[in-house]
Amino acid sequence: MQSATNLLNKTANNIARLPASVSRDADGDTVDLSADMVNLLQARNDFAANTKVVHVADEIQQSTINILA
Repeated sequence: MQSATNLLNKTANNIARLPASVSRDADGDTVDLSADMVNLLQARNDFAANTKVVHVADEIQQSTINILA
């Protein structure tokens, strides 16, 4: 979940810092906006998948506690 959050933040910062007329990042490297958008969407999907895993694990734990109680 942390890696998805880091990727999301990094990509969002790259997109936000990019002036409309210049396609270079802070290091002077060319920025590929389409690749950054793909990374942003991938990070969002990774984060959503990780959230579902945590939610299911919580449900399993609750079910186990209910069975044992």
